[in-house]
Amino acid sequence: MNKNVLRYLIAGSVAILFALAIMASKDLLAQTDESVIFQILSDSFFVPGVCFMGVGLIVVASRGGAFDMLGYAIRMMIDVFKRDVKDRKYKDFYEYRQAKKEKKRSIAYLLVVGCVMVIIAAFFLIAYYNF
Repeated sequence: MNKNVLRYLIAGSVAILFALAIMASKDLLAQTDESVIFQILSDSFFVPGVCFMGVGLIVVASRGGAFDMLGYAIRMMIDVFKRDVKDRKYKDFYEYRQAKKEKKRSIAYLLVVGCVMVIIAAFFLIAYYNF
């Protein structure tokens, strides 16, 4: 199986399990009113959708370099205690930044799964307002 497809399947499965946990915590199966059912379904899909989209957007910001200086500072603090100054993995911030640019992987699966969950939540929200 393709690695990207596997990422989508795992992320989708985790999001659905998250939604099912929210449905179970709100006792969906015991509800009889349609509007309450649609409210629970909308909430259950919206929360994991926003979580996945939020994590995806944080990763996008990180890939853009928003947290590089913080990461480099933490790395240097760890290296101070572990290694000699001459044996550091990165000699300066420029080398650290170039190494981070080479390690990029696709994170579209987080954003796509999050968007799909929010769209499903929107359909249940529309149904909620129609009942």
